[in-house]
Amino acid sequence: MDVTVLCDAVAVFPETLSEAMPDWSAEHAEWTSRVAPGNVSAGGWWLHFHSYLVTGDAGVVLVDAGIGPAGGAAAEWLGVAGRLPGLLELAGVGVDEVDAVVLTHVHTDHVGWSAEGTRPRFANAEYVVQASELAHVRGGETYERMIRPIEDAGQLRVVDGDVGFRGMRLLPTPGHTPGHQSVLTSRALLGGDVLVHPAQARWPELTYVYELDPALAVTSRREVLALAAASGIPIAAAHPHSALDAEGRSLPTPTTGSEVCPPYRL
Repeated sequence: MDVTVLCDAVAVFPETLSEAMPDWSAEHAEWTSRVAPGNVSAGGWWLHFHSYLVTGDAGVVLVDAGIGPAGGAAAEWLGVAGRLPGLLELAGVGVDEVDAVVLTHVHTDHVGWSAEGTRPRFANAEYVVQASELAHVRGGETYERMIRPIEDAGQLRVVDGDVGFRGMRLLPTPGHTPGHQSVLTSRALLGGDVLVHPAQARWPELTYVYELDPALAVTSRREVLALAAASGIPIAAAHPHSALDAEGRSLPTPTTGSEVCPPYRL
């Protein structure tokens, strides 16, 4: 099994860290600059928007679907368009070759390439969400634009709880949203928004204002960190600029001149 990082976009978060994380302090900032550089600079809080391509004997699985094209909700919010289809091509995978799309949760910056108009963008893929996440978003604007076309096409697979899936495990990690899930592979734990900043690995109690249930999010973070430590694998979340070890330290990433966050295998 291989896991390839596909960085749909890089953008400065529209709010300051102290606004996004009310308990943010100088200690957190100093630790980040020393242990996980690249996530915070004088220009603000830099977020990456990662999807992950998992390839192996069980097929081709995309975990999360990025911010989407120009004109989409997330692209308008962030002021930058996504580039996922081109990154898939660079990775040697056509859109029609994707067998499954696992959505960690249904926020605009994770489902942006899921649908194209009234049809699923990945025509041959099953899309996988937790039942509690679907119940949470059903009827809302993001559901209508990005999930309903998939459901209408008969390509939506709803799972409930901790389940095996194509040689991986789908793990409920609620808190950020009610049905947030993470994906455990042999290479990495793909954590979505279970943590949005490396400092949350060092201080899992550091909450984020957009966690719907902050206390539950802290519990999920602690469980993910314990699982990663016990398994000896990195945590590859959506927004930190690199994969992290269980202590929150950034793992090395390739450098390719001026290219921002090129595709690479974990």
